[in-house]
Amino acid sequence: MKNTLLKILGGICLLLGGLGAFLPLLPSTCFILLATWSFSKSSPRFHAWLVKRSPFADSIQNWQRNKSIRRKVKVIATLSLASSFLLTAWMLPDPLLLAGLGLAMAALLAYLLTRPDEFSRSARAGTDSECRRELNQLIT
Repeated sequence: MKNTLLKILGGICLLLGGLGAFLPLLPSTCFILLATWSFSKSSPRFHAWLVKRSPFADSIQNWQRNKSIRRKVKVIATLSLASSFLLTAWMLPDPLLLAGLGLAMAALLAYLLTRPDEFSRSARAGTDSECRRELNQLIT
């Protein structure tokens, strides 16, 4: 039962993440990471596909290796958060609710922008033995 629920959650998150790649106000990264976690607990086959062969594989591997997010993703997420907040501010008359939403979005943005956006030089150069071992595992 638990496996089935985790597979359903993973499928829904993967679908939402895929849609978020094309829809400007729907985030994709959080849904893809949640799908990765869900499939890691329920389906080794889907998890392996998601991490190694899916269109999101590079982003997932960056996150798993060193908790990094590409700069392009950060820019898109920042613009999406800002436009969502402005649209909500225009439509939402309650200032208290708007302030709470603004604080939550600011916290999310602060977390996002403090993540590294590139691999370390040793990892990029391939001199780090741990990085090399992880890359070999992903390739095989």
